[in-house]
Amino acid sequence: MLKMSKNIQNYFTTGELSQLCKIPRKTLLYYDKLGLITPELVDENGYRYYKRSQLFLLQLILTLRRLDVPIARIKDYLANRSPQNYRDLFNERIDFFTQEIARLQAMKTELQSELSKLDHIADITLDKIMLVHEQAHYLYLSSIAEENECFKKRSTHIAQMFTNLQNDITLTTNGFGYIYDAEILQDFATKHLKHYFYTLHDKLPTPHCYQKPAGDYLTLYFQGVYMFNNKKYLQMLAEYCREHQLTPISPLYVTSLCDYWLTGDTDKYIYKLELQIK
Repeated sequence: MLKMSKNIQNYFTTGELSQLCKIPRKTLLYYDKLGLITPELVDENGYRYYKRSQLFLLQLILTLRRLDVPIARIKDYLANRSPQNYRDLFNERIDFFTQEIARLQAMKTELQSELSKLDHIADITLDKIMLVHEQAHYLYLSSIAEENECFKKRSTHIAQMFTNLQNDITLTTNGFGYIYDAEILQDFATKHLKHYFYTLHDKLPTPHCYQKPAGDYLTLYFQGVYMFNNKKYLQMLAEYCREHQLTPISPLYVTSLCDYWLTGDTDKYIYKLELQIK
């Protein structure tokens, strides 16, 4: 309780201190609850008063919070203030922000890559088979798909990959696809589905990371939902291989380029089929 001998004119009320530091009153109450800054005096009516040095303490706390210092680390420093500990704390922040800058730069690069993909989608030619030389790049594979999996099970594979990648890459986008063995060109059956995948920019230290080899690929883009249109375009690829005496030497890669993330019209979905040949 406030002692009457104290000159409260030299103390700040909760409202005065919050206004001076431009923070909500509830922030002071929250810091009190956490044990960061406790009122010097509380009168019989529950009014809180802070002394001058606590203004400086609050300024320090607010500065450290702006630097994203965790509450527990702030409490530790407040209990052990010294020039050396201050130096150590700021060196920790330098290391933190160095890593954060690298993370944000990587995210910026990923966003720029996504914009480039949108430019590519706008320029693609639909329903035409092309021979394209592809560079090697990495895919993140699901576990082996079981034969004739239900739609829910298929969706679960994709969701699990998406969630797993959140811990490994800066930005997980909608670049997923399917891998079928080349026999799908003979009977067009979904039983030939082997894996689901997400496209990657870099190699990851996981057995799920697979390098799609460089080489010459028959490439075909088409519009519409894959499951409703695949037979038509698989037949086109099969006939092209026969007519040009080409031999598939890879599985069939099916990549979703434009889907739910980009449009609510399923007729505007765009897929890419790729088959390495010799």
